[in-house]
Amino acid sequence: MAEVVDKERKSLDPALDRLLEREQQERKDYIYCAVCSSVIGRGADRIEVNGGHDHYCINPHGLQFHIGCFQEALGCEIEGSPQAADSWFMGFRWRIANCGECRRHLGWYFDRKDTTYFYGLILNRIQHDQD
Repeated sequence: MAEVVDKERKSLDPALDRLLEREQQERKDYIYCAVCSSVIGRGADRIEVNGGHDHYCINPHGLQFHIGCFQEALGCEIEGSPQAADSWFMGFRWRIANCGECRRHLGWYFDRKDTTYFYGLILNRIQHDQD
């Protein structure tokens, strides 16, 4: 069966072949909830905050989290009012970010009054498609 697919791909217009390849690559770049596998966002939304993508953080109760920063995580639902106290990022307020499907706590939504925002997702609570 793989040979048939390969023969079909070889006969495609090169521009169409590139488009299909790009689309297939983009589909591999999703981030999912580790519990229910709902799409949370895209790997392409990884960003650096304070010099890095990932951070090791400890909350006031002594719980440690390894988080990654993402510009968007549209599969998350944000809850609670913005809190400035105990923020891991100077000048940013935080709110809880849960999976929009199963409600699992996935991390935090950080924002500041100038409309800058990002998501800090707990890396062992998400899955990421990789080659």
